[in-house]
Amino acid sequence: MIGLVAPAAMIASPGSPGSGGLPVGPSRSPKLVIVSWDGAADWVVDRLLDEGHLPNLAKFRDGGLRAEYVVPAFPSKTAVGHVAAYTGADSAVNGVTGNSVPLMPRREHTIFETRSGFAGESHFAEPFWVTAAVAGKNVLALSAAGSYPPGPDQARIAAARTGTKIRPGRFVEFSGFETPVIRPNELAPTMLPATATFEGQSFRFEPVRRDGRITAVRISSGDQSEVLAPAPPTALGNPFDAKAQWSSRPFEVRKGGNLGLIYFRLWRLDPVTGAMDLSQRGANAILGSESKADTEAYQRAYGGFHDDPFFSYGYKDGKLGVPIYRGGDGVAEAKLVEIVRFDCELLKRSYEAGLRTYPSDLVFHYTPMSDSAGHLWMGLLDPASPNHDAAIAERLWPYYRAVYQAQDEWLGWMMRATPRANFALLSDHGMAGIGKYVNLNRILEQAGLLRYSGNGATIDGAQTQALCPPWFDFGVAVHTTDWKGGIVPPERREAVKARVRKALLDARDPENGEPMITAVLDPERVTHLGMGGPTGADLYVDFA
Repeated sequence: MIGLVAPAAMIASPGSPGSGGLPVGPSRSPKLVIVSWDGAADWVVDRLLDEGHLPNLAKFRDGGLRAEYVVPAFPSKTAVGHVAAYTGADSAVNGVTGNSVPLMPRREHTIFETRSGFAGESHFAEPFWVTAAVAGKNVLALSAAGSYPPGPDQARIAAARTGTKIRPGRFVEFSGFETPVIRPNELAPTMLPATATFEGQSFRFEPVRRDGRITAVRISSGDQSEVLAPAPPTALGNPFDAKAQWSSRPFEVRKGGNLGLIYFRLWRLDPVTGAMDLSQRGANAILGSESKADTEAYQRAYGGFHDDPFFSYGYKDGKLGVPIYRGGDGVAEAKLVEIVRFDCELLKRSYEAGLRTYPSDLVFHYTPMSDSAGHLWMGLLDPASPNHDAAIAERLWPYYRAVYQAQDEWLGWMMRATPRANFALLSDHGMAGIGKYVNLNRILEQAGLLRYSGNGATIDGAQTQALCPPWFDFGVAVHTTDWKGGIVPPERREAVKARVRKALLDARDPENGEPMITAVLDPERVTHLGMGGPTGADLYVDFA
């Protein structure tokens, strides 16, 4: 996790960004913009800064405030880190103990019932967008973990205003993460001519010929038509022109009444056979605090939502080209980087659209790409990882670096677009490579503390004393009777914890005989990490 602040006075060259910039005067420029780069590992950021690859972030280092390190919330998960940062409270207090959390209260819900840790209903503490709005500030959350749905925080704001003389501020919130997926990203038809149906809407893919050869593809749906010419992915270090490579405007589709925006990208086209590599960008609904009409107006101006390519498009299966770690030539990775760069172009549009419509004192924004790239590649890139491969890492690193460079360019664009604003950059957690997975529930089963049902896949709660529950993967919860359906009485809790601790510490790697777990932490004794609470586990583990 990194914590960096750039005061407006140190931001140089306030020239307009590529799209012309924001016509924002002093009265409409935000006072503070908080940006999150998900999973931005401290050691990675330090290396890229030292090598001169993050010039906009370097302005923070050279002229602003910098935290060399901080202790992130535990466990190291996206929802946990963000909500801790945005509330100033640890997970034991704010209630967000994982990317999923158990439903509360325990007496009304089983230990197996969950909801998203990112949901607005999941945090118990007050985020400081609530604090700012109560104090009369206008807040714009273009993307902030824990802000959707906005109802719970709107209720906090309304309750805090009662009896005050403060002129109320406005809390405007948008999200595409916890909203319906309209269309997942995928490879579109691979041969011309073709038709496809996306959410009941027909699309036609037809060849465009010149001198008897196929030179482009015409994509049509309803009264919209777009002609795409083939182009290889943008080479590393080359300028990126989204208009030249992606469909100039998205196709609109609907699902369940929600709007989705789809773009296409033609990587390759055989001029004789019509065989093609055509990608269709994913589309999510965007919902939030505003009316349906206003939300869709923002969505159209934004142009879409995040299209995370690292675990989709069939990259690991070779559908974008053979990955480098399987002997590929880098074409697949170049496609991933271009998708990230296009995503950052759309983030610029979202910032511009949001500020033009909603004057704001405090703005939140976010990108997930550094996190996804790290989760996919870190096992090979991290020199401390047991799976580190120096030769492969050397070839992969430029593409991983390019993800950060795209994020840095987006950050610099916002700084130039609103030169009077102060900027803060944070990350929710770091990133380290691993080589193996540990199944805590199998360890507990072997110790006689957990039983599976007849199919061997479902935990039998009526015969299970302790488990790694579906909402947590960094520890063990005792199945106490304060849970609906729990079986361990309060007087037996400590004895069960002792058995769990012994089973976990005794567990050995079958390949080398080394311990798989190096420490078992009791949140009632280890208090400085903010673990535990009603939505937390009874024991937390530190893996080898």
